[in-house]
Amino acid sequence: MIYTKRACWGRLFTRVQGGYMRIILSLCLLFVSVQAMAEESAYDRVMRTNEIRCGYGIYAPWIQKDLVTGEIKGVMADIAEAVAKQLDMKLVWGEETGWGNLPTSLHNGRVDVSCSTLWNDPKRDKLVAFSDIVFYQPIYAYARADDDRFTGKMEEINDENVTITMIDGGYSKSVADRLFPKAKHNSMPQMTNWSEVILNVATGKADVIFSDDIFIKDFNANNERKLKKIPLAEPVAHFGNSFAVGIKEQELKEMIGNAVKYMHQTGEMEAITADFRAKYPGAMILPEKTV
Repeated sequence: MIYTKRACWGRLFTRVQGGYMRIILSLCLLFVSVQAMAEESAYDRVMRTNEIRCGYGIYAPWIQKDLVTGEIKGVMADIAEAVAKQLDMKLVWGEETGWGNLPTSLHNGRVDVSCSTLWNDPKRDKLVAFSDIVFYQPIYAYARADDDRFTGKMEEINDENVTITMIDGGYSKSVADRLFPKAKHNSMPQMTNWSEVILNVATGKADVIFSDDIFIKDFNANNERKLKKIPLAEPVAHFGNSFAVGIKEQELKEMIGNAVKYMHQTGEMEAITADFRAKYPGAMILPEKTV
């Protein structure tokens, strides 16, 4: 067969054009696929992969990481693992972040669930939705052991000469704003270790800290500078601890919440937390069962 010059160039152009079209088509398909994944809800992703990607903060002994193996341990980890087992899913400890950053990580889809439970602070409600309450945690006010200013009266803390230490975006600010609006704030960055925040009081950089009993007792056992509980009539708060998901993830919230309710109803939550509650009396209060 004899080809003219024009015919030869035409066939070459068609082949090149076809190659470009295949590349463009492939790129379009890739773009659509990436866009679909970006728009995929956390619930759909969990159901597709059969995995729950956890965000978490470290707060020993509630939840901690083994420095050698990287294993996540503690009663919060035990509860999260049990929830995943109830749902017949794999739990993946995906991202360690500061407690204040967890709502943002959920909202941006970097993780599916906050597996270190969060307190139901209304200021977080713009970004996250909370599951049913897993347990309640009483929080107390503490000062240096040698600070005799605080005898148990609220107004002694609610004073412009008193400084309350806290982590940015944490629960302490909401408590301080509500109960002690006159006091000054000493705020630390999100990823600050909680022991460093306590040191602000121990070293005199601040006067008061809000904490649970466990961490202060552990701090006092391992440090020369001690803290003491301010003898207020009541804890400054009883925070409900819940799993949290992105604010638009209602299906995922229901799925996690139903597993939590089932564990309370069957006594599994009581059994999983029994050793912890025996070791730390009063630190964890389970919701009362209803008839």
